[in-house]
Amino acid sequence: MERRGKVTFQGREIETVEVDFKVVKEDWNEYELADGTKIRVKAVTSNINRAIDEFDSDGNPLYLVKSSNVLALSVPENLKKGAKDTGKEVH
Repeated sequence: MERRGKVTFQGREIETVEVDFKVVKEDWNEYELADGTKIRVKAVTSNINRAIDEFDSDGNPLYLVKSSNVLALSVPENLKKGAKDTGKEVH
């Protein structure tokens, strides 16, 4: 059964249809900060809707994606709350 809805997009109400999907790949983006912290971020999609009769500047259908960011941290001990101050400042 097709699930239709309406959302506000760029100040106006548009009609959408929910599109079923399967996860093919969800990779982590990894970052190493100057202070030694390592951050891993991954977007996890929960819902995808296609706008009806709405297109981008290249003529592609407009998709609206609901997702959440998942965050994983690896933080040096000296940056954690309650860590002893070593007098060393990291830039």
